Amino acid sequence: MSKKTVLVGINAKFIHSSLSIRCLFSCCRQREDQLSLMEFSINDHFHSIMKALYTSRPGVIAFSCYIWNIDLILRLSASLKKAKPELIILLGGPEVSFDPGRLLADHAAIDYIIAGEGEKAFTDFLAYINSDRQEAPDIRGLSYRWDGQVNVDARSETIAELDAIPFPYDDLSKLDNRILYYETSRGCPFNCQYCLSSTISGVRYYTLDRVFSDIRRFAESGVKQVKLVDRTFNCDKKRCVEIMKYIISLNPKTNFHFEIAADLVDEAFLETTAAAPEGLFQFEIGVQSTNPDTLREIRRSMDFASVADHVEKLLALGNVHLHLDLIAGLPFEDYTSFGKSFDDVFALKPHMLQLGFLKLLKGSGLRERATEYRIRYHDAAPYEVISTQWLSYEDILRLKDIEQMLDIYHNSGRFKNALVFLMAAHPGTAFGFFEALSAYWNDNGYFTGAKSSHELYVLLYRFAETVLAGSQSQQQMLAFNEYIKLDWLLHNRYGNMPDLFARYDHGALKEQLNDHLRLMIKTDKRFQVFEGISFKDVMKHVRYEVFRMDVTQTVPDTRDTVVFFIYPQESGSGCPILYSLPLSGIHA
Repeated sequence: MSKKTVLVGINAKFIHSSLSIRCLFSCCRQREDQLSLMEFSINDHFHSIMKALYTSRPGVIAFSCYIWNIDLILRLSASLKKAKPELIILLGGPEVSFDPGRLLADHAAIDYIIAGEGEKAFTDFLAYINSDRQEAPDIRGLSYRWDGQVNVDARSETIAELDAIPFPYDDLSKLDNRILYYETSRGCPFNCQYCLSSTISGVRYYTLDRVFSDIRRFAESGVKQVKLVDRTFNCDKKRCVEIMKYIISLNPKTNFHFEIAADLVDEAFLETTAAAPEGLFQFEIGVQSTNPDTLREIRRSMDFASVADHVEKLLALGNVHLHLDLIAGLPFEDYTSFGKSFDDVFALKPHMLQLGFLKLLKGSGLRERATEYRIRYHDAAPYEVISTQWLSYEDILRLKDIEQMLDIYHNSGRFKNALVFLMAAHPGTAFGFFEALSAYWNDNGYFTGAKSSHELYVLLYRFAETVLAGSQSQQQMLAFNEYIKLDWLLHNRYGNMPDLFARYDHGALKEQLNDHLRLMIKTDKRFQVFEGISFKDVMKHVRYEVFRMDVTQTVPDTRDTVVFFIYPQESGSGCPILYSLPLSGIHA
């Protein structure tokens, strides 16, 4: 009798989707009547997940294991086995592929582990588990417990022809609000020692015909974002450009996110990107460090001068979002060196700079040499660095605080204008600025507890008062006040501005401002969307504010200026359109 099997993905966030379980499911569709998918997130309540799994009445549960979910999966496995002792539990994925013997020995609830790529092994496993065979399985990459003994199969199984894996998404309409993950290749040409891709040599590709067919499905479905998990999407320069050109030809509403090596960007890549509509492509670039000794030690091939040149050219196009990454805790990178890496990358002005911390992944070269580097890391996943020969734990804590400030104030994009002004006024480097901001938060105890958006604006204002202290800085503080008001209104269409901000009292001008707005609705195309709408309803989508200078200009006009903020009619669907004119131009 066939055993009902449930493939389980536990994602880091609800908005994510699991590609791995869908690849396995797509390879076993002939058993669809006895095979199902269930997805959760690590933020779901433990007992809710356990109840859902138990009441699905499975004979086999197969978990997809990563650093973010392994602890939860081991807890679930132990409890499910107690609730249903006959249940067969299988683990697979990168987090269990490098020590299956120890996991089986330490966790009695686990029956089987598949190491490496699972499509072939999982298909063979289902055939075995649903057969009447009494002998031990002989499946490449499958480790298991048999007659009280742990049996480890160290053989690896890779899919030579990736096109043999069917399209993994069966019904895209059910995933409207999810980020969909997709691959056009497996493997990486580089050998970075912190990454698991270094454990498999070479790159295998899906054929272009197959990739084009899959991308058309995404485009026609209208999904919001597809993130490619290819480790280096542009390692084959010609192929990557062909895929990008095909996406452009479809003119989809979908955003496509690629991880690229910036130093491999060439003129064809730049020309193709330039032809893309704004928002179609998003690029993530892993710089990790600019210290030559560090890059050499981790075997990362990178020409930072070339990276900087290509990042600047991509940003100049103005139609793509750039996300650059750094890793703290790498060999030969001390606190000062990391600060320089930070400044080097921040100077490129990416839309987002992610400050990550080294994770000593199972199977990675850095984990194997951790003792040599005197790297201490947490025993539990995600095995993040605690200290190294070059960085103390105190250094790590300081960088953690800087990371939080970077995410809140730079990466969020909600404080862009105020931050640019304040950083220009702050003496020292970009790293020094975020170091000072995090010290200010520490000194005042602000790192304890979550902060509302309103509080974050107030705290940045208070910090600015310390940076711009003294009578000689009075004019700078007045200017900062205008820029932080601008940021508030760009990102808060409703709600009261913090009382701390100095505002122009335009109460006496209210009727004149309203009359001017009525005139603009009749004469200005930016306002014509409101024609035929009652003025009361118009005011649900328009705010105005008087500034002491025209903050909408690169070089501000110092005259009092009124700025109208025209918000999208659908709440939360984008930034407002700005319309400004000197206050003296307002007529009754």
